[in-house]
Amino acid sequence: MKTNSPRVLLVDDSPALSVLLTGLLSPRGVEVVTRTDGLGGIEAARSQLFDLVLLDLGLPGMDGFEVCRRLKANPESSGIPVIILTGRDDTADKVKAFEIGATDYVCKAGNHAEMLARILSTIREKKTQDKAAAATQRERERTQTEMLRISKAVDSASDAICIVDSSNRAIYVNPAFTQLFGLTFEMLESPGRQRPLFVKPEIWESICEACMAGFSWKGEVEMFDKDGRLAPVLCRADSIQDDHQNLLGVVFIYTDITQRKRMERDLLYAANYDPLTGLANRRRFEENLRGAVRRAQSGLPGYLLYLDLDKFKVINEALGHKAGDRLLTEVTRLLQEHVRGSEALSRLGADVFTMLLDNADEAEASQLAQRLMSVLGDFRFQLNERAFITTASIGMVRIDGSGAAEDLLAQADSACHVAKSRGGNGMVVYRADNVEMQRLVRDAEWCVRASEAIAESRLELWLQPVVPLRSVQSGHFEVLVRLRETDGSVISPYHFLPALERFGKMLELDRYVLRQAVDLLGANPGMRVAVNLSAKSMNDSTLAGSVARLLEKAGVEADRLSFEITETDVIQNLAQAQALIGEIRALGCAFALDDFGSGASSMMYLRNLPVDVLKIDGSFVKEIDVDTVSRALVKSMTEVARILGKKTVAEHVSSEGVLNVVRELGIDYVQGWHVCEPGPSRCFQGKPLPDLCLEAAD
Repeated sequence: MKTNSPRVLLVDDSPALSVLLTGLLSPRGVEVVTRTDGLGGIEAARSQLFDLVLLDLGLPGMDGFEVCRRLKANPESSGIPVIILTGRDDTADKVKAFEIGATDYVCKAGNHAEMLARILSTIREKKTQDKAAAATQRERERTQTEMLRISKAVDSASDAICIVDSSNRAIYVNPAFTQLFGLTFEMLESPGRQRPLFVKPEIWESICEACMAGFSWKGEVEMFDKDGRLAPVLCRADSIQDDHQNLLGVVFIYTDITQRKRMERDLLYAANYDPLTGLANRRRFEENLRGAVRRAQSGLPGYLLYLDLDKFKVINEALGHKAGDRLLTEVTRLLQEHVRGSEALSRLGADVFTMLLDNADEAEASQLAQRLMSVLGDFRFQLNERAFITTASIGMVRIDGSGAAEDLLAQADSACHVAKSRGGNGMVVYRADNVEMQRLVRDAEWCVRASEAIAESRLELWLQPVVPLRSVQSGHFEVLVRLRETDGSVISPYHFLPALERFGKMLELDRYVLRQAVDLLGANPGMRVAVNLSAKSMNDSTLAGSVARLLEKAGVEADRLSFEITETDVIQNLAQAQALIGEIRALGCAFALDDFGSGASSMMYLRNLPVDVLKIDGSFVKEIDVDTVSRALVKSMTEVARILGKKTVAEHVSSEGVLNVVRELGIDYVQGWHVCEPGPSRCFQGKPLPDLCLEAAD
């Protein structure tokens, strides 16, 4: 039984939200009824009377979209307004929600005051509509005189209301009607003004047919105001009949949906076009590309061009995002001057643009690519009295109708990658038999396999001992990685490390190995390990903090964890590397410079690098027993290290002869297959280091 108090149905499985909304609405006289799943919400809406449904999208079982569809499809619940309450502020979801009949879309994480105001506003609108509908029902049972008397009760209604008699002459309009359409009652009485708001003839006929048959009519229509402008409204027409089912008149109730329609248009635009450049976005591009594939299948092949600006990241990071956005808008303007068709040019994100050429051959596509590279090459981005050169790499692929849209995009992307790998400012046409393409595809596959292995914890830690040659020193293990396939086979890092580096995934690998290594130390008191860091990690300002938190959480002493870096990675940003090494050393961790001697500038940088250990490159060590030059070089490196107070490690100790020479030169530690082969970490746990390493220690 319905009471005067508004009733709200909350369909959400969050107890916290139920408590929040009850606390907000109850003091305002609104009763909140909660259901935690979609089916329960649908049943409640059918069996009880509610003024509003608050609906979550992420329900267990049936999602919120399906619940909304069913509510709107059922006559018993179709009239209840639905507000989507969700934690995701997603444009596509908003568009979809309005398409299936939702009244509003509110983010849970937003302002509670705004959420409450929108809920109460919708309840008030529903109450007003209910009042108007009730008034219409009463009008059906009265004469024309009673209709006029009752019409005074709707003067204050927020919806526009117009009542006509059985001859289709206006006998009443409320103030909201006049405000919305600019038409007064006197104006409607004038000759030629017999149809309320002059809807299109076919719509008017359907309204009349429904009302003459005693039915209601409801729909979204565009009505003409007094100046002939179209106004979008939600129109409801109810017939008024006497006790003998004779038509006495029709009550029209109009709800202004101009703002909602504007919002829908804005959301639709945002879902398909890039807000910065106004170009088609990825979603719209993918639709256009599928259309190009269909046209190619009908005999109109074309080309897809994939353009990526060179060095954009440098400009964006050095000058700021506002400068980067300005550069993108200026590049867009240049591209639009040379690409025909408003839908041909798209921005997929960041600094990536695509062009679709219909009914074009390779010569035409190549000419366009060369022209774009020339235009961009001549362009100078001006900022703060400085000029920056902008070039681009372009990948092209033929659209012949034989390949899927997503495959074509991947192929154009691959071609662009190859162009970038050649130094940029170039164009490459995708060829399946191209060696560089094949290598890129192979690396991409390895990158995916390695990323999946990281996510599934199938990237295993292997260890190789670094053994002291003096009993007063303590040894440790270098941490290596192997990929364990789902069939149990073990894959060498030779296959996947270059791929991860090429596609910018080394930071994820480093963080994974670091976490696993600290866990290993936590489970094995007394063990010491050295973890390799990539160039990505050396440029990560958050690394020191992460190391500190991991060690504290695992209860591991910092001096049991050390790091290995290469000269090549360090000199990319020497100042930042020095600062990062200093922060981590302050925690108690040591650093080793790996592959020492392999770089042309090793000695020059050594004085400025705060490292504790030099690992002499194995290319010098492995033949030290037979090559006098290698022996002299290693001896020199050892003496320099000793002068600088740094320990030394000989890598790639491959024979007893090499080991003996290393001893003679006074090197502190040895590592190599002759000393001990690398193996899974479990093989070294709980075992003393010297027991595993032949006769490396005296």
